Amino acid sequence: MTQEIGSSMLIRNTPKSQNEWKKLIEAEGVTSIDTDFAQMAIVQEKGQLTVHWAFEDINVMREHFIPMFEELRPEIADADVEFIALDLVQFQNRDWIQPLLVDTNFYFFAEWMNMEHAGLDPENIPDFPDNVIMRQATDEDVEKMYLIWVQSYGDLIVSPATFDYYLENQTWIGALERDGEVIGFAINGPVVSGLGEIFEVTVDSRFEDEEYKSLLLSAAAYQLTTQDAMRAAIKVRPDIKNALRTCADLGFRPGVGGLEYRRSTDEEYNLSKQKERRSASGVKARFGDWR
Repeated sequence: MTQEIGSSMLIRNTPKSQNEWKKLIEAEGVTSIDTDFAQMAIVQEKGQLTVHWAFEDINVMREHFIPMFEELRPEIADADVEFIALDLVQFQNRDWIQPLLVDTNFYFFAEWMNMEHAGLDPENIPDFPDNVIMRQATDEDVEKMYLIWVQSYGDLIVSPATFDYYLENQTWIGALERDGEVIGFAINGPVVSGLGEIFEVTVDSRFEDEEYKSLLLSAAAYQLTTQDAMRAAIKVRPDIKNALRTCADLGFRPGVGGLEYRRSTDEEYNLSKQKERRSASGVKARFGDWR
């Protein structure tokens, strides 16, 4: 994705205006490198450590991406996390950037999609079956909610620190009970300029085919209207069964989507992956000018 900032054409992993980028790199806890032709930053976003970058052009990126990342790498080791993430948004052709990501041990993880509802209806109150109730979650529910969250995502799980972020920044948490058992929950974030963020809608995998996710999403969207939200947004994984359809059926439409790459912070694991690649491709390690 290229966009014009000032007089320069910049390649960014996520589209951002000059003001958005400035706000990003000046935020508390952000570590960044800035030159006249390239920028790279490590950012804590919703409990997840992420990399953002901007380069003047493709050739500059090819020359400086790896050394800039290596300069920032000690910051990752000090963060006590299992992985660092990197998003690619609106990249039509990834062929040229793929080698750079692989050489720094970033591998494709999963897609994501922002689903947005442009017109919430405060009169659209969800109707729950007789054996199901929706209530405010309590501290006693947190452990069960976390277990449901982990099991429902499976291999697509994000950092546990993200769950902690949701709890610390929530404006409402609803627990869904069936016959006295918590089987799902929804967490709402803040409402900013009429847009409310739904952090999470998750149902126990035993009941994923019983429309409870739709009930929870409806309840979360309705609750946002009590905070004067006119619109709503939720980030979903298309690989999760019925995730996009559930949102679409309730009036949510696709917004910005992207591809998430992850890099392990276990350097022994990264070295083993490099050896696997070399073995698979038949490329021998070089030592100086001799091989």
